[in-house]
Amino acid sequence: MYVGIDFGTTNSAVAVADDAGRVELVPLAGAKYWRTVLFFEPGGTLSAGAPAISRYLETGGEGRLVQSIKSHLASSTFSRTSIFGKRFALDDMIAAYLRLLRAGADRDLGSRCVIGRPVKYWGAETEEDDARAIGRMNDAMAKAGFTDVVYEYEPVGAAASYAARLDHEELIIVADYGGGTSDFSAIRVGQGAAKVLATGGIGVSGDAFDARVIDAVVAPALGRGTRYTTDEMGGEAPVPSWLYSHLRRWHLLSFLKEESTQRLLKRVQGGSVDPKKIEKLIQLIDEDLGLPLHQAVEGAKVRMSSAQADRLALQAIELDLPIARADFETWIGEDLDVIDGVLEDVLARAGVTSDQIDRVFATGGSSLVPAVRGRLAQRFGADKLVGGEELTSVAQGLAARARQVFS
Repeated sequence: MYVGIDFGTTNSAVAVADDAGRVELVPLAGAKYWRTVLFFEPGGTLSAGAPAISRYLETGGEGRLVQSIKSHLASSTFSRTSIFGKRFALDDMIAAYLRLLRAGADRDLGSRCVIGRPVKYWGAETEEDDARAIGRMNDAMAKAGFTDVVYEYEPVGAAASYAARLDHEELIIVADYGGGTSDFSAIRVGQGAAKVLATGGIGVSGDAFDARVIDAVVAPALGRGTRYTTDEMGGEAPVPSWLYSHLRRWHLLSFLKEESTQRLLKRVQGGSVDPKKIEKLIQLIDEDLGLPLHQAVEGAKVRMSSAQADRLALQAIELDLPIARADFETWIGEDLDVIDGVLEDVLARAGVTSDQIDRVFATGGSSLVPAVRGRLAQRFGADKLVGGEELTSVAQGLAARARQVFS
């Protein structure tokens, strides 16, 4: 049995291949994939993935939900955090997630695997940052019982999944739009070994798109841009904008529960010209509604894949806001331009033009965004776009690569 693990910023999946080359997903507590989350409860109970979200909802959020742990791997400033008085190193949290993922699998995953990695880790700017990320992953993998580990670029893994369908050679672009990163590979695939011509990536993708929605729709409804009276300033002052930057990422919202921030929010609410909006912001923080908020954003984004407009609703704080696809596409235009620049660089380094590409295999949850697919269609032609199993194809391809590596 050959194991491939797609450890993603937002979702994670596991697949296995056998000696005959057959590949199948490994159910994780009955699910095709898990959210990459951990839930720490005050009594010491720890859960991950789908069970973590279930416990979070069952307990009414009475605990600490930790998300997007992968996004910290390259950071030189974040190494550990305190949860209920206990210090946790980043690699220990990742190892805990991987151990629980193991336990959720319907079979023993053994000690060797091929695990995916982005072409560029989120926030990595130097080779030292990349080495830091890999070093932390090595430590986490070992603590989780994986002692024989090979890393593969996630788009290369996806290419292996696509190549399994072919009976001829093709020159393809794999476009992997995940939660934290967008990665591209120009690859020749077919019956023989794949030949990677060039790869590239950037830490801009689905999470960045969600952040644009938070900035444009949610934050103003929670008081951003309003003012409050303050004795300290001798008059009115704007509500601090940094409070709303913490809404943009799941894993930052809990930082607003610090005592000094809570005192600031009470002062703001007391002097606010629009106290109802600040009240909703405080409720969002106090009740740990970061996950439901981002689920509401993601839900609206998904529905706009087939509709021109939708509503972003979070009943817990009586939030019900209109959102239009045209506006969304405008908000993410700058992000798409940056992503397109990486793709153009990959083509240039591969020494190929858009016309020479036979197929574009688009994968990752954010590849379903119409504006994303529209950019690919504009560059390569809509007839060249293929996809399917956007949330699991990388894991399946990594399992196929594991068979090649370990046979």
